[in-house]
Amino acid sequence: MAPKRFNWRQLLTAEPVVFFYAYGLFMHLPVIQQYIYFRIAKNKGFPYDTTASNSCGNETALNATMKGLEKQVQSLSSYIHLGVVLFSSLPSLFTSLFIGSWTDSRGRKPALLLPAIGSSIEAGLTILVMYLELPVYVLFVGGAINGLCGYFTTLIMGLMAYIADTTDESDRPLRLAIMELLTFLGGMVSQLTSGVWIENHGFITPYWFILACLLFSVLYTVFFLPESRPPSDVTEKTSLGSCQSIKRILAVYKAPREGGRFNLILLTLSSAFSQIATQGSTGIVTLFVLHTPLCFSPEFVGYIAALRSLCIGIGAILGIKLLGIWLTELSISRIGIVSSIGGLVTFGLSKTTFLVFTAPVVGLFGGCVVPIFRAMMSRIVSKDEQGALFSAVASFETLCNFIGAFIFNSLYPASLKFDFPGFVFFVGAIICLLPFCFTCCLKNPMVLLSKKDRVQVVGNYDVIPDDNLNDPVKSLDSCNTEGTTIVSPESKGSVSRYNTEPQA
Repeated sequence: MAPKRFNWRQLLTAEPVVFFYAYGLFMHLPVIQQYIYFRIAKNKGFPYDTTASNSCGNETALNATMKGLEKQVQSLSSYIHLGVVLFSSLPSLFTSLFIGSWTDSRGRKPALLLPAIGSSIEAGLTILVMYLELPVYVLFVGGAINGLCGYFTTLIMGLMAYIADTTDESDRPLRLAIMELLTFLGGMVSQLTSGVWIENHGFITPYWFILACLLFSVLYTVFFLPESRPPSDVTEKTSLGSCQSIKRILAVYKAPREGGRFNLILLTLSSAFSQIATQGSTGIVTLFVLHTPLCFSPEFVGYIAALRSLCIGIGAILGIKLLGIWLTELSISRIGIVSSIGGLVTFGLSKTTFLVFTAPVVGLFGGCVVPIFRAMMSRIVSKDEQGALFSAVASFETLCNFIGAFIFNSLYPASLKFDFPGFVFFVGAIICLLPFCFTCCLKNPMVLLSKKDRVQVVGNYDVIPDDNLNDPVKSLDSCNTEGTTIVSPESKGSVSRYNTEPQA
C-alpha cells in the first residue's frame, strides 16, 4: 500500500484497533491498581471503602497506628504494581525486537493481532483472580503472558510502521498525533467510567467490559484491517525469531544517512526519556490521590485519569496543528517538553483537589512531543526500514517505561517516610530536561522537518518537484542554486546557506 496524502477515511483503518485496545488497556490500569490496593487493605485491616466519597474513611480519626498502616498498604501496593509492570514490559521488549523487522517482509497485521490476543488472555485470568479471590501475585502470570505476546510495545510499533506505510511523510506528524489522540481518548472515556463502575458494581463488571474491548480489537484486525505491506510485495523475507531481525535493527542505527545517524540516535533517546518522565509516573498518580489529604474516591480517581488522557490527546492535535501555523515541529516539541515539566511540578505541589485537576491542563502540550519525534525518525529511514526502526523505538520506550516505573515506584515509598509523596513528580520534571537538551544538539535539524517546514527558497530558482523533497540534497542539486538562499523557519527571517555535506 503506497503512502497517500492524509484524508479522514484513513481513520477507519488502524485507528479502531488502537481505540478499543487503548480503551481496554487504560481501563485496566486504574481498575487493577485499585483492586490490588483493595485486596492489600483488606488483608492488613485498613479501612478502604470503594463506595465512599472519601476512600480514607474518617480522615480525622486516623491515629498513628492507622497512618502507619496506610503507609504499609501504599508501599506494598506500589511494589506489587511494579511487579505487574515488570512481568508485562520486559518480555515484550524481546518480542517487539524480533517481530519488528519481520513485519517489514511479512506484513504489519501480526504485530497488531498478537498483543490484542495476549491482553485478552490476561484479562480473562484477572477475572478468575477476582471471582476466586486467588492471591494477587497470580496477576504476574497474566502480565507475563501479555508481555510474551508483545503487549502495548509491539502494538505501538506495528501502528507506527502501518502509518508510515500508508501516509505521506508531510502528514505523518498529524496522523501520529491523531493516533495519540485516539489512544488517550479511549483512555479518557474508559477511566471516566471506571470509577463509577467500581463504586456501583465492584471490580468484576468493568473487567468483563475490558475483555470485550480487547476481543473486538482481535476480531477487527482479523476480518476488517487491510494489510499495508503484503508479503508478496517484498522480495527479501526475514524469518520470525531470526538473528537477521536484530541485525536489521542494528543496521538502521549504524548506516550513514542523509538525516544523520547522530540525529536518529538523539531522537530515539529523546522519545524514550520523555516516556520515563510522563508514562513512568502514571502508576504513582493513583496512589498519590488515594493518600491523605486528597483521599480520592474511585469515581474521582477515574476523573483525574480521564482528564490526563484527554489533555495528552487534545494537546497532541492542538500543538501540531495550532502552533504549527507559526512554529516548526522542533520548536513545538520543546514547548511540549516545558509544558510537561510544568504539569509534573504542579502535580508535585498538589495538596487540594483543584491543583490536582489543574496539573494535566498545565501539561497540555506535552502530548505533541512523542508524535513529533517519531515522525522525524520515520523521515530519516527508508520505507523498508520502518518496521525495524519502530521496533527499536517501541522496545526502548517500553524499557524506559519500566525504568520510570521502577524509579517512581521505588522512590514513592521512601518519600512517604518524609511525608512528601509529591517528590517523585519533581524527579520526573528533572528527567524531562534531558530530551530538551538532546533537541538542542541535533545536527542540521532542518533536514528533519516536513516538506512544509523544511525550506523556503527565495531568489532565482527552478521549481522543485514535490516528490523530490523527500531527499533535500538531491532537491537542491536539481535546482539552479546560483544566487539562491535558504531560509529556515526556525531562524525567523535570518538567511543562511543550506549545508549539503553528508552527515554521520
